[in-house]
Amino acid sequence: MGIFDRFKHDKKSDDSAKEQVQEQAAPGQSAPAPSSGDTPAATAEKYAGATEDAVDATKEAADRLAASARIAPEPKAEAPAAAAPAAPAHRTYTVKPGDSLSAIARHELNNESRWHEIYDLNRAAIGGNPDLIQPGTELKLP
Repeated sequence: MGIFDRFKHDKKSDDSAKEQVQEQAAPGQSAPAPSSGDTPAATAEKYAGATEDAVDATKEAADRLAASARIAPEPKAEAPAAAAPAAPAHRTYTVKPGDSLSAIARHELNNESRWHEIYDLNRAAIGGNPDLIQPGTELKLP
């Protein structure tokens, strides 16, 4: 397709578009065709009614869409009464002969430097000396 063929094709498209507009006009009305000598004001006067109709139709369509899009708020379900917060469940470990807090921390917590956390949780069961833990003592783990 050459350059000039493209211009011919565009002109045919313009003619068919004008025909479609005239066919879609309301029965008994014909869409006024602008003439090349019309001023912008004259063209605006010719199409004033069509523009107002288009604006009204657009507003009506927008109102219908907005009405159908409105969703009623769901009724809020009453929250169940707050139960007393449960104490966090700690894992436990029973001390075996030869255990130390650092060894327990290394095996159970994967970090032997966390032995003081075990000691802090179990100070009452262990006593004042963290190096002296008795076999059979059940320890809480963090």
